[in-house]
Amino acid sequence: MPRRPYILFIHPGESSFIKEDLRILKSFADLSVFLFNPSKSPFKLILQFFYQFFWLLKNIKKADALYCWFSDYHSFLPVLFSKLFNITSITVLGGFDCNKIKQLNYGIFCSNWRTPLGKYVLQNSTLLLPVDRTLIATDPVSKYWEEAHPNGITQNVQNFNTNWQSVPTGYNPDLWGFGPEDRDKVICSVALCSNNRTAVIKGWDLLIEIAKKLPDFNFKLVGISDEFKDVFIQKYAPGKNVELISPMNRNDLETIYHRSSVHAQLSRAEGLPNVLCEAMLCGCVPVGSAVFGIPHGIGDAGYVAEFPDPKKITELIRQAHQNAEKLRPKARQQIIDNFSIKQREDTLREIFQNYRVLG
Repeated sequence: MPRRPYILFIHPGESSFIKEDLRILKSFADLSVFLFNPSKSPFKLILQFFYQFFWLLKNIKKADALYCWFSDYHSFLPVLFSKLFNITSITVLGGFDCNKIKQLNYGIFCSNWRTPLGKYVLQNSTLLLPVDRTLIATDPVSKYWEEAHPNGITQNVQNFNTNWQSVPTGYNPDLWGFGPEDRDKVICSVALCSNNRTAVIKGWDLLIEIAKKLPDFNFKLVGISDEFKDVFIQKYAPGKNVELISPMNRNDLETIYHRSSVHAQLSRAEGLPNVLCEAMLCGCVPVGSAVFGIPHGIGDAGYVAEFPDPKKITELIRQAHQNAEKLRPKARQQIIDNFSIKQREDTLREIFQNYRVLG
């Protein structure tokens, strides 16, 4: 029986997609995991680098590969060690680590000290795994969303030539039921939102304008923090048809999706949104912005907003609800066919085999 490979897994927090990769890699490898806790405190950040340095020193010589989620300061030392010890390093890219939106101070390339660390990771990893190919270079379809295009790694890193392969995040249809066919005029949008920058990045400012043009629809904005809620209300004055809902457990989101006819993903920057794919599995008709991985997630199962124009998006939402009978099953099938967790499992296993990590 061949020896199971030993992989060092580095991440900044156990989000759902990181937990899935932990599960996948554990199925064919032994892991040593390092959680790099992000902090705004310079002292705590330096302490994390200190802990990580000695963890790497202890584990690197017996490692067959390193696997990092996101290109940022927490993956700098792992990739540096991988170069020094000639070990395969694989870095997964999600969105924030690839882009720069100066007017919103969004992306690692807006930070003077994070930029060189992120660039080193992007230029020196053995392989990069963006969740969507547009994180490498954006498509012209997003040209009217001025923050989103041109963008991506090739726009922010000169002479970029690292090997990369687009591997979408995966979703389990067994965890997300289809829900009822007949639904009221309810639009949902889900994001962890605790400040205005996130509200604008996720397109919630547009949704408030759209809600005013659709008084016969109800809008559910899910994930706004209690501390930010009053600030949001004061700034955007949402109408009575807008409900602001505090962050929910991921398992409880299914109820929101089943009660919603349309899921709106009007982000100005995104990789491949989990909430979009999960809502589509639940039968929500998607309406999304033409940026990064959103059009690829939607496919022909919904509507892509070519312009960030509330009036035009209003019409797309009306069409989405009117055509929901044929689009609901299509939306679910789009995710099953193109973004299943099985596809990600098979692809990751194949990648590790190609890099001779697996026997």
